Amino acid sequence: MIFRRTVGFKPELRSLSSEIRRIARAKFRLFRDNWRHPSLKVHKLEGALWHGHQVFDLWVTEKYRVLFVIDHDVVVSFSIGTHGIVSK
Repeated sequence: MIFRRTVGFKPELRSLSSEIRRIARAKFRLFRDNWRHPSLKVHKLEGALWHGHQVFDLWVTEKYRVLFVIDHDVVVSFSIGTHGIVSK
């Protein structure tokens, strides 16, 4: 798989505390190695589309999530933040 981030993802990541960034980076490494790892709690967000693609949620912590889509073999992360981003 190829991993990409949107331009808006980087400032969202930088705005988080250093501890959450550290945890998120560890989760990204785990996702790269095994995207089905149970600790990631990856799941589809029913009815949620981003540019015509199904949106998935990756669990960073109880409070923080990453939203991403999969387009063939490319994973695009487009948002990271508190669980409230799921309802946007």
